[in-house]
Amino acid sequence: MRATRLPALLWCLVLLACLAFSSAQLLRGASLDTRITALLPDTHQSDEIDRANDQLSTPFAHRFVVLLKADNPGEAADALASDLENADVVSQLRYRPGDYQLDDLLTVLGPSRYRLLDDHLRATLDSGDTDELQRQALASLVMPTGLDQHPVRDPFGLLNRWLDSQLSTRFDTRGDLVTLQVDGQALVVMTATLAGSAWDTGLQDRLTDAIAQFEGDHPEARLWRSGMVFHAADGAHQAKSEISTIGLGSLIGVLLILLMVFRSPTTIATLLLPLITGAVFALAVTLWWFNGIHLLTLAFGSSLIGVAIDYALHLQCARTLAGDRFRMRRMLPGLALGLVTSVMAYVVQAFTPMPGLRQMAVFAGCGLIGAWLTVVLWLPLTRVRTTPGTQALAARLWQLLARLRGRLGPRLALVLALVAVAIAGGRLQSDDSLRLINTSSRQLLNDEALIQRELGRDTGTVYLLVMAHDSEGFLGRVESLDPMLDGLVEEGHLGSHASLADHVPSKARQSANLERTRNLYKQQLDKVYASAGLPPALYERAMTMVDQSPPLMPEHWLESPLGENDQRLWLGRIDHDMVAGMITLSGVDDHARQQLASLARSDEHIELVDRVEQISTVLGKLRRQIAQWVAGALVLLTLLLALRYRWRTWRVIAPAGGAILTVLTLYALLGVPLNLFHQLALLLVLGIGLDAGIFMQEHPRAHHAWLAITLSIISSLLAFGLLAFSATPVLHHIGMTTLIGLASVWLLTALVQHRLPEDRTTPDNNDHG
Repeated sequence: MRATRLPALLWCLVLLACLAFSSAQLLRGASLDTRITALLPDTHQSDEIDRANDQLSTPFAHRFVVLLKADNPGEAADALASDLENADVVSQLRYRPGDYQLDDLLTVLGPSRYRLLDDHLRATLDSGDTDELQRQALASLVMPTGLDQHPVRDPFGLLNRWLDSQLSTRFDTRGDLVTLQVDGQALVVMTATLAGSAWDTGLQDRLTDAIAQFEGDHPEARLWRSGMVFHAADGAHQAKSEISTIGLGSLIGVLLILLMVFRSPTTIATLLLPLITGAVFALAVTLWWFNGIHLLTLAFGSSLIGVAIDYALHLQCARTLAGDRFRMRRMLPGLALGLVTSVMAYVVQAFTPMPGLRQMAVFAGCGLIGAWLTVVLWLPLTRVRTTPGTQALAARLWQLLARLRGRLGPRLALVLALVAVAIAGGRLQSDDSLRLINTSSRQLLNDEALIQRELGRDTGTVYLLVMAHDSEGFLGRVESLDPMLDGLVEEGHLGSHASLADHVPSKARQSANLERTRNLYKQQLDKVYASAGLPPALYERAMTMVDQSPPLMPEHWLESPLGENDQRLWLGRIDHDMVAGMITLSGVDDHARQQLASLARSDEHIELVDRVEQISTVLGKLRRQIAQWVAGALVLLTLLLALRYRWRTWRVIAPAGGAILTVLTLYALLGVPLNLFHQLALLLVLGIGLDAGIFMQEHPRAHHAWLAITLSIISSLLAFGLLAFSATPVLHHIGMTTLIGLASVWLLTALVQHRLPEDRTTPDNNDHG
């Protein structure tokens, strides 16, 4: 007994060390990566693009916008502001003109106003037809309008003209609220900065509760929302709702079934223990190996470890039915082969060039090993009860198996497999779009689209990354691209484009504009002053201010509240001799994409980045890598299993391989495109299918093997198959694939078994006698 308990004790010490290591790593802030782009191979992703993606996402993640419609907008806006501030979710909220620091316009732009001319004014000055400018200046001097149309500082209202061309004129700030006209309705525009992280579930809950409270108090009001925090809260709410319904329901179902079979809470605990210890071991190894862990690794790796319940089920079913006649040595070959085949099927992905797959492979493989060691070393030390109910159930299931045995022979199986391959190969399509990982409601997506369209803002999903040796070179390069981009806009191939150069012209352009302003003053300013009855001495003072005008520098603009929104468009210094910034693009069609891609190929300092396409590329690469490596793993496993099972090998492979072909063929016939999450679910089907095939060949006459296989599939169907009813796309795809695949595994396992004469079937206890 000591020899048996010593390995169990050593394994306990290993797990305690793993638990301590993982806890220490997580407390020290070990990386929990949530970026899909982190799954890309290192050679496909540059540091500059990573920085650009983060920079463009920051405003969307840290701020939000709400449009408000109400019968009494001022009172409603104040009430919403009060609810948000009381909930401690915003650090800044702006919805009144006084909330915006207009004085900074004069401070930042005032001295440089003579260098800032919009395209229309430049064209007018170049034409030499400035009489209309003279009449407008005279009228404004008699009745001043605008922000700072001073007789000396700005007699021609250059600053106001620049602001009118650069800043949105759709906002109405004449009243006591900032409003926006949308479809004939004046909506209050409320912009807020979050008091914490958009992914803080506590902040999400407080924000959701505050808005719900406002909507309850003002049922006549209507809100449109935009911001990452709303999408994160929407996904979290949906996940919690489904966990409390589908997740809780499936857990209760699994526990009830296991309780009905084993009639012992202790035995049920021993079935779940390997899953917990496997996850502890896998987490520690992954954190040590990769210095962090990806969220997808935790999600899908934990699901794959779920295969390990097979080992516990087979062991405990055998012990329950055999009682004192149980012999561990009869179980070890099947348990060992089940572990080897499952680990090989998963760990073979560690050789792919995809970091995400490598990490998932290590996590799943180590988890299975850890769970297996717990089953072999710990579970035999526990007690199990032999109950008549369990034996009766096993006998009835055995009778069902007897009726299904041998109905699918090798020739028919081969023909069906070839037909399935032909159908799947000819008709199966794929889908790697970003919609697969979207958890936002349709209403929120519609709100987001409306606000982005009406405010002329986007999240920078498509952009040009432009590099130069200094900021002046960057601004000049961007200005050289403006004619092509403006042409695409005029032709309808591009919706809009935005860059830092829109608000900060290059020094060369500013100098040319300053010369145009000098010529305007020389031609018209004396006439304006004379007509307005102003003293001629003002002319010299005005010309002095023009001559002393400093250029507007990017850093001055970006450091001001006015340049806050442009900070996302500027990376600044990326190495010792290069700077970079982004030109965001919206409404890009295929023609524009081709031209922009051609531009990027011809200029090494320009890169076209499509973040949505980038994520779709990640999903597609993962999907293809999984398919290729699993196919290779199946070939290797077939050769390995043939060493033991010879001509019976096809019966071992058929449940897993046939179930996968069933899923693919059914999806091809129904027109369901295959995606990454279907294939990740097929890995679960593969593992359980291989275990079923192996254990039925190891124990062809044993009631416990068929009972364990049936329980394994039923529990997995409840745990994963019910996700088919989820409204979350990812969970729905996993659930539907698991539902079809595991049902096929159970049926095929029975159909491909060799038919036994009735007089040769023996009860379970003879299998261990």
